[in-house]
Amino acid sequence: MLPIYGIYLMAVAALARKALGLTGRPAVRKIVLFDPSVGPDRLHSIVEACGGRLKKALPLINGAACVFPGEEQAISLLARAGEVKWVEDDFMVSIVKERFVRPRPKPRQQSMPWGVKRILAPGCWDRTTGKGVRVAVLDTGIDMNHPDLKSNVRGGYDTINERPDPTDDNGHGTHVAGTIAALNNGFGVVGVAPEASIYAVKAFDSRGQGQVSDIVQGVEWCVQQKVNIINMSFGTRESSKALTLAMEKAAAAGIIMVAAAGNEGRQDSVLYPGRDPNVMAVAATTPDDRIASFSSSGREVAISAPGEDVPSTYKGSTYKTTSGTSMACPHVSGVAALILSAVPTLTRDEVRKAICGTAIRLSGFSAEQQGAGLVSAQAALRAALQLAR
Repeated sequence: MLPIYGIYLMAVAALARKALGLTGRPAVRKIVLFDPSVGPDRLHSIVEACGGRLKKALPLINGAACVFPGEEQAISLLARAGEVKWVEDDFMVSIVKERFVRPRPKPRQQSMPWGVKRILAPGCWDRTTGKGVRVAVLDTGIDMNHPDLKSNVRGGYDTINERPDPTDDNGHGTHVAGTIAALNNGFGVVGVAPEASIYAVKAFDSRGQGQVSDIVQGVEWCVQQKVNIINMSFGTRESSKALTLAMEKAAAAGIIMVAAAGNEGRQDSVLYPGRDPNVMAVAATTPDDRIASFSSSGREVAISAPGEDVPSTYKGSTYKTTSGTSMACPHVSGVAALILSAVPTLTRDEVRKAICGTAIRLSGFSAEQQGAGLVSAQAALRAALQLAR
């Protein structure tokens, strides 16, 4: 039996832990959205007054990622109705994971990926190669030293660790980047827009996971850097007010956003942010012009692109062939880069109109499965040039 003073000390310690919110319950991470009138200093003090700690400021949406000792403290923010507009979980989001990943031997000479050929991108290269267009890959980072990419990678940022080192420790982001802008250099593979400028925005870790606040901060970085296009090969079934606001801000800045529809393989299964009206959701097609069995469908699907057995660059200066709507998405981002390089005065809505208005309808598949149809780089470029007249 414990002596009486031991019991007393345990009781005092328990009371102290309760007062500090250290009751053994796991801390909770929330995104808090504030009224536009609330400045950075006031924001910080509000969070602290409710027992929280500021983890990451999110000026783009006048919010912050915060850590609280428990749900009660986080919910207490809602009592400040005039200053706090919304509180939500800062939940984990995953890349739309590749399917059927397999290594690809390093080519002795350059090969043309079937998807790049199928969307007729090479037919545009005498007129446009994406030069001067800034494309952000919001993903797991990029292998910055990959010989088939490094001349086109112009910078980036790691929002997880908040540092300018977006090295890819997963491989997914490097694969996406290669489809957009692998160099036309005589070896390896070639991308849709082989002279586009690529920016690596690392918001997902080695396991392909990142929190909503990391993604929002990545979008903010893209707005600050004045990128033209954001490729988003990730998705979640759960909606987020913070992510929606970030999409709205990026759209207001004129940025074209392209996202993977998802690999759910069923009806009404398009993932966020692809479900967002400001985003073009991309379904995946096969080499025989069918919609891939794994591709998500729904009224939010805007367009389709090659997404099965897609060869591209990979981390460690290697190459891999993978499948998924993650692989379809960068084909469309590459086409958008070709268009903007040729006609830089077009608005984001005009680029979308050129892409979706000229797509090739696939027989036997509904609009919810394919959107407007299979993207055609040549037809989209012709339409864009007509719009500019």
